Amino acid sequence: MDRIRIRPAAFTAAAGRLATLLLPHQCVLCRQFADTTGLCATCWDGLTPIAAPLCARCGLPLGHTLADPLCAGCWTKPPPLAAIRACFHYADSARELILHYKHGDGLQLTPLLARLGARLFIELGSPETLVIPVPLHRRRYFRRRYNQAAEWARHLCRYTAQGVFAPDMLTRRRATRSQGGLSRHQRKRNIAGAFAVPPPTIPRLEGRPVLMIDDVLTTGATLHEAARRLTAAGSGPVSALVLARVTRPSHA
Repeated sequence: MDRIRIRPAAFTAAAGRLATLLLPHQCVLCRQFADTTGLCATCWDGLTPIAAPLCARCGLPLGHTLADPLCAGCWTKPPPLAAIRACFHYADSARELILHYKHGDGLQLTPLLARLGARLFIELGSPETLVIPVPLHRRRYFRRRYNQAAEWARHLCRYTAQGVFAPDMLTRRRATRSQGGLSRHQRKRNIAGAFAVPPPTIPRLEGRPVLMIDDVLTTGATLHEAARRLTAAGSGPVSALVLARVTRPSHA
């Protein structure tokens, strides 16, 4: 009699489905009961999506619809990105979710965050778009053990079956102090010259559209500096997607 062989992947998937049926779901933030979204009703209500009307360029929420939908900052000093979009306002549940993901060994949140960002990811990208996470300096990477932007980018590509995950196209060549607590001018000075495009990757970059991925946008200094390096190396249009943004006019 032939022995029945069970593949490990199939066993894992079946065990996961059984656990979903038998075990209670917990909210990833407060550990109260949750449905299959991963968040309880209270924490879900604490997420505030960024909705239209938006600035067509930087994605800043506008107070009312304009004939030419650009904020004052993009009129006077257009950012070096074709488009920036964010899933949520950086407040309440979104702040807790990102801080846990970033500093609390919260990699288990990645599939949930991929689902939350999928719609905007599809709108901003295409099958040939290079998806480039904002890199960490190696010192910070060794302390944190993962780059949350890279993990989110990887799962977005996998979940949507779109884009080319390209984490090697941009490096952080010098360590910078945390941007937290710095003014707009200090952030810009702190991040200046921090990124580089490795010469061997330039032929793959030339003319290709790029979608950068990061967790939070405050003044935009980090995304702007990274976009300038990519554009100078010959990339096509550079756009960006972040999980959340501080929703006030901010151009570095």
